[in-house]
Amino acid sequence: MLFAFRSLYLTGHFLIVCCFALLFCLVRPLHRDNTFFLAGLMSWSLPVLGIRLKRLNQSPVGNGAAVYIVNHQDVLDVFICTGMLPRNIAILGKTELRYIPVFGLAFWLAGNLYINRKNKAKAWDTMQSMAKIVKHRQRAVYIFPEGTRSKGQGMLPFKSGAFALAIEAGLPIVPIVFSSTHKNIDLHKWHAGYAAGKFLDPISTDGMGEEDVRRLADECREKMIKAVAEVDDEVAALDRNR
Repeated sequence: MLFAFRSLYLTGHFLIVCCFALLFCLVRPLHRDNTFFLAGLMSWSLPVLGIRLKRLNQSPVGNGAAVYIVNHQDVLDVFICTGMLPRNIAILGKTELRYIPVFGLAFWLAGNLYINRKNKAKAWDTMQSMAKIVKHRQRAVYIFPEGTRSKGQGMLPFKSGAFALAIEAGLPIVPIVFSSTHKNIDLHKWHAGYAAGKFLDPISTDGMGEEDVRRLADECREKMIKAVAEVDDEVAALDRNR
């Protein structure tokens, strides 16, 4: 019963925020703080879900330009990850999202970016174009490098786009890791559990080129796998001391 109520609530909360976002962004389209503000509204649902979010630290680059890469787990990411977005952020989303009624238009008006991931032959050219936009706007970019939700399978292999963009734009990469929701969150319980998020140290892309993309992606993935295990230990300690 509790799970069903929460599922219904999540759907309603998401739709209401999307409708509000569309109206809000029509007033100030493409503003650099639209995504930060509207994403914060998504995270308001956490108390109703019985989830307590523990922010373990702050962004090491503040509100400066960077490419943030984040582990992508399940539908709860929309409500958990949004609780740790810095200001001046744009989310990089797949083009398929633009066809979702209301959400697709609101996402774009908020200042976020769409990318076509299907044409792999022109992937570097696409990231060069995207890098020009990011440089012009002086924005930080938020990307799920796995490209899809892992759904408890562990961290999936990383796609190259985030790393090509960071190199082409000359921006550092800042990994963000969140604790494993499939291990630590149970929406059937009144106190569903803890979620913890942590910013890792920035990784410089100075002097790198197209030939470094794959190595950089693998390096970041290994760092994030290790960090997720550490954050899971933090959550386990929180549960023991509750």
